[in-house]
Amino acid sequence: MRKKKILIIDDEPDVVTYLSAVLVSNGFEAFSISEAANAMNKVCEVKPDLICLDIVMPKETGISFYSKLRQDKKCGKIPVIIISGVVESEKFDFRSYIQDDSIPPPEYYLEKPIDVVGFIKKINELTSNKKLTKKLRAS
Repeated sequence: MRKKKILIIDDEPDVVTYLSAVLVSNGFEAFSISEAANAMNKVCEVKPDLICLDIVMPKETGISFYSKLRQDKKCGKIPVIIISGVVESEKFDFRSYIQDDSIPPPEYYLEKPIDVVGFIKKINELTSNKKLTKKLRAS
């Protein structure tokens, strides 16, 4: 079975190093890019199973990238976990960032510093092949 690919989009090198180490030590393949402005190219190259996305970045925000991603026909369904230190998880209001109702909210939001156990649990949940699991159970 191939390792699940996780793409980290964050401009803080310490965060990228930490998240990469956590992911690799839990059996994932980690990739990263430090700016949202070129992230679509990386998404097309890596074809990740999930994206971890920071909100505040120079040049282009994570929210702007997220909007583009969700509108992309090939990659728009990739699950996204927004990881940010800007807003507490209980107070994160996606619609205050994007008013376009055609763009669905991200699958999950985590605030920094992350809870590693919860982070890995959520990634496993979002990258599991539920259709395959249901099909196997039905057999």
